[in-house]
Amino acid sequence: MPFSRTSALVGENCTVTIAFGGFQDGTPGTFTADTYTCIARSARVSTTVATTDVSALCDTYAKAQVTKASGTLELELLVDSVVGPVCSGHQGDYAQVVLTLGGLTSAVKTYTGVVTGWGINAANSEAVTETMTVTLGANGVTTAIA
Repeated sequence: MPFSRTSALVGENCTVTIAFGGFQDGTPGTFTADTYTCIARSARVSTTVATTDVSALCDTYAKAQVTKASGTLELELLVDSVVGPVCSGHQGDYAQVVLTLGGLTSAVKTYTGVVTGWGINAANSEAVTETMTVTLGANGVTTAIA
């Protein structure tokens, strides 16, 4: 069946709202009232599910049972000229990231985890960006993806 499109594709900016919850120590993070809203240059979510073999001795094919899920969220954010980088110094902190895709309130995704990577990119004649990696489903976080 050929592809048919009944409505326009979402091609607007992706707005990111980030709240930090303190250093990851195994207790649930309380996210601060201070949130940062920026525009993402890119946002990538990758999730995987682990399985275990639950087939019996005489089964003719393998049977798998889902056990655990894990994932990462990788963001490339445009740095605001007034606020500056917002994720610097938050490695190891809980983070709650809300993505609003294309400015649509109906296309909101929330991810919660721990910041495990940060970087800044500055090049001649290009926008300054910062990158942040959030490992989803960290200890002390009850919901990783909503």
